[in-house]
Amino acid sequence: MKHTLPLLTILAILLSGQTSQAKGKKEERSSGTYGCAKFDLNQNGILDPEERKALLEAFAEGDTALKSLDVNNDGRLDENELASIKLPAPPKEKKKKQST
Repeated sequence: MKHTLPLLTILAILLSGQTSQAKGKKEERSSGTYGCAKFDLNQNGILDPEERKALLEAFAEGDTALKSLDVNNDGRLDENELASIKLPAPPKEKKKKQST
């Protein structure tokens, strides 16, 4: 019992150091709707008809990442729910330096 308090104190100090280091790291988050970016195969920021079809098939097969899209909980994705999907913006093209 004597050693429990010092061990807990040391553990708390070590864990608080890791927490402060984690806060300093920048989190990388997708700006799109979770789970939908993988369907934008050409990464143009738009669900093309074939990509949309693949998303609907994955939803019908029970892809758990897509369940939150069904906001009215009717078991299917309607046009309003599909329209609310936000995909990450297409990657910006890097400008090439012009040689002079």
